[in-house]
Amino acid sequence: MAISISKTKSGLTRKEAQIETIVKLAEENSVIGIADLSGISSKAIQGIRTSLRSGEVDATLKVAKNTLKTIALEKLQEKTDKKIVDQFISHINGSCALIFTNENPFKLQRFLSKNTVPAPAKAGQISPVDVFIPEGVTNLDPGPIISELGSIGLQTRIEKGKIRITKTAKVLSIGDTVSETHAAVLTRLGIQPFSVNLRISQVLEGNEVIDGTILEVDEDQIISDLQQAYMNALAIAVDPRINYYSKESIPILLGKAARQAHGLSIESNYLTQDNLNVLLAKTKAQASTLKEKVTEQDSKIDFKEY
Repeated sequence: MAISISKTKSGLTRKEAQIETIVKLAEENSVIGIADLSGISSKAIQGIRTSLRSGEVDATLKVAKNTLKTIALEKLQEKTDKKIVDQFISHINGSCALIFTNENPFKLQRFLSKNTVPAPAKAGQISPVDVFIPEGVTNLDPGPIISELGSIGLQTRIEKGKIRITKTAKVLSIGDTVSETHAAVLTRLGIQPFSVNLRISQVLEGNEVIDGTILEVDEDQIISDLQQAYMNALAIAVDPRINYYSKESIPILLGKAARQAHGLSIESNYLTQDNLNVLLAKTKAQASTLKEKVTEQDSKIDFKEY
């Protein structure tokens, strides 16, 4: 019996064409990442592809069988250290895809982390959010589904031949396990309550394999830490025991020195243009105190105002 092998327009089989595509992408891009697809539906993958094409980063996601990805990447060993490529290939297992880019891998991971796509609830999954089903008419016909809706806490009635949910209800709380009924009802209602995003597990850049966890940086925390470090360094620089001069500390040190000089001039009654009014007020206050004390001793003394 003859076996028919499907070929593309280029004359290659589909598998050969996929291998060639991966090889070409690897040659055109400086960064290759392994993206974890666990729990991500094909529809969600399409959404991620769309975000990559229209987002702030330029990257290509390639889904293929692991054997084909391995064969293609082995061809890189001609240009890249064999041990490095073998190390990278060893992480290609399970449900994963390759992602190609010339962007900084940290920028790529940041983009992927921020760009999530809707995902359906699956039985056995732990809910990461509170899930609500809003009131309103559904597209469901009356039938056994009514009891399923009721079993997860939904109040219903029939309206114009369709089931209407009469009151918005929370059907899942954070940490709850999604039951088969929850998953089925949410799917039939067209509700995708969760969100997913790609996570890069490994990156090959030049002759280096980078663990994906290194790329998962909390930018807000880093900025906060840098701001705190700056404030701590500045506090040390202007400490009287240190007095370290820098662009940032000189204005503070000069201001402190000016205040100390001003205080010393007043304490020593050293007259300057800046402290004239303060010294006059100080002298007037002293004279008034002296007058009160003298008057207590002899009330007949006549004081003249000048």
